[in-house]
Amino acid sequence: MSIQGAFAAIVTPFTSDGSAVAEKPLRDLVDRVIAGGADGIIPCGGTGEFIALSPEERRQVVTVVTDQAAGRVPVFAQTGGLSTAEAIRHTEHAASAGASGVMVAPPFYEALSHTAAEEYFGDVASSTQLPIMLYNYPNGTGLVMDTDLITSLARDHDNIRYVKDSSGDALLLSALVTEHAGEIGTFCGEDVLVGTALTIGALGLVTGSFSFMMPVYAQMIRAARTGDEATLARLTRETLPLVVCLASNPYTSAVKTACELLGHEVGPVRAPLPSISAEGRKDLERHIAALDPSYFA
Repeated sequence: MSIQGAFAAIVTPFTSDGSAVAEKPLRDLVDRVIAGGADGIIPCGGTGEFIALSPEERRQVVTVVTDQAAGRVPVFAQTGGLSTAEAIRHTEHAASAGASGVMVAPPFYEALSHTAAEEYFGDVASSTQLPIMLYNYPNGTGLVMDTDLITSLARDHDNIRYVKDSSGDALLLSALVTEHAGEIGTFCGEDVLVGTALTIGALGLVTGSFSFMMPVYAQMIRAARTGDEATLARLTRETLPLVVCLASNPYTSAVKTACELLGHEVGPVRAPLPSISAEGRKDLERHIAALDPSYFA
């Protein structure tokens, strides 16, 4: 299968005390981002707090999301783990649950060398027939994936077809999109680079802010596809202050707080992830109020 467009890396809703996954709000979130124009959904990503989920909860979230999506959009479950065996187990479960593909983050704590990364991603790719999206997030994993590593993985494994680049490196993003589009499909995972990514022709976007901003990003993607550069530039300018506000605060908590401010029950972040401050919350509320309500799901 071939994918493109806006993939929502959704939050994981919890009960009010954070003790359990809240299934109904999770199902409501899936419906909401699809209605807002999502081209796909990624559960258990970074904004989905996968590091705070038990293996059973990760399986629960993937099962619920694929069930609720019901084939309306592809679901690419994030299945990376601290070991190759763990990543393979989550990938096998995603396949059995009906996921369309997987996004795979590398292990963290002990940053992988490029050789170890080739082995890790290669072993996961060899374990499944599902299409794979690599997750390049050096700030969170310590692994800096350059164009050589990314494209060699794509050449060596037919099912490694995409990369989510959350490096924040505009030069890497540009090189992947403009020089290596025939080898790997690039999705921008850095909110502040969305306008740039769409302007230069990135295949798509993957961010956690789609949990509440899906409609405006769907407009931006439509503008990029139709060559409406004026609309794309205007929407980028209008939304950038809010995007910077998200990035200036604990990101996952900021996204969950935005959902709450818009009336969507998603619960808190799990400790030890930091919560947004009272001042940050007020700032977020101000930026949301400054924008057209139709921009939000």
